[in-house]
Amino acid sequence: MISFKPINKFKTFKYDAAPFFFYLEVFPPDLTGFESERDVALLKKIITNPIMPLPMRVDRVFNGEQSLLIRPREPLSFSLMDDLNAIINPTMFLQYGVEQLINFTEIRAFDTFALSLTSKKAQKWWDSTKFLYAKLLDLENDFSAFLKSYVDNLLKAKLNDEDLITAATNYCKNIQHLCEKRIEENSILIETTHLQIHVKLYTKKIATYRKKMKKIEQVQFHPELINLDVFDLSEIGLPDNLEKLDSSLDNIKPKLLKYIPLLFYDDLLECMLLNVKKLEDGEENILDPSFLIDQNIIILQESKDLEKFKTQNYSWFNTYEEINLESIIQSIKTTIQEFLKAKGESIKKELYSSYSPPPSSSI
Repeated sequence: MISFKPINKFKTFKYDAAPFFFYLEVFPPDLTGFESERDVALLKKIITNPIMPLPMRVDRVFNGEQSLLIRPREPLSFSLMDDLNAIINPTMFLQYGVEQLINFTEIRAFDTFALSLTSKKAQKWWDSTKFLYAKLLDLENDFSAFLKSYVDNLLKAKLNDEDLITAATNYCKNIQHLCEKRIEENSILIETTHLQIHVKLYTKKIATYRKKMKKIEQVQFHPELINLDVFDLSEIGLPDNLEKLDSSLDNIKPKLLKYIPLLFYDDLLECMLLNVKKLEDGEENILDPSFLIDQNIIILQESKDLEKFKTQNYSWFNTYEEINLESIIQSIKTTIQEFLKAKGESIKKELYSSYSPPPSSSI
């Protein structure tokens, strides 16, 4: 008798570096797009959080396999107004970003395998990810530009009590144009073994086929797999400045992996085009930018005090020991328990209201 081992993990590829980062969304998830009431219950817990993973690497999290966090090489501080700056707090930014990623992992895994994400697998993923680094150059700069655009548009509009619809439209179109420009130029800067070169995001090929006896030619775009040197800094720790970083990398043999940079720009462009369409159609349910300030994800600092403010405390070269995965998993478990309890009570109530006792017999 042939026995089949049940498939309980996502298919991944060993050569895939699986880089990811987060962008700031303007709309909450569309709950009507989820058929499962269980999924909706989970999404309602995170619906006000605008920090979204890109790409959505639920496969790596559920499998407990490493991925690669894109790290801006400098603390991110943006001029908000003449007398005010906005500083991104990496720890809180990633705490809420990882919360989104883990919740979506739970939803996808349960829908696919009828299994829940375990604390052990989530922690294994994070432990194997948090010490990895690769010079992604243009991707680092572009994600910094995406965050700056959000600050320049939505956050500034919120603080000045201006129209958020206009601000959201400007933000989405700005990111749309940045992605379109990168795709149109078909070039991205990479660095391997101290060599910086520009490589293509994709190649064009002409596919020929016949339709109704006519010869048809179609241009096809094939994403490029790009080499990437990935450094494991677990033995020496993460440096606190760029000079130490470069000297540290000289003493570590990197692992050569690959990634598809087009995936970032293509996915984000699709999201922004959808957002622009919603805005043009009159959708007004904009996520409140105040969430980022209230949760200490963005810190406001007066410009005159900026020199005294230690922006290096907000370096992205950090192992983020403060990020609490267990609390996120426990929150998911609590939400599911509450949902099941409410569902059970609803079923009991429905059965009770539809129950009709048999007529009593008379002797």
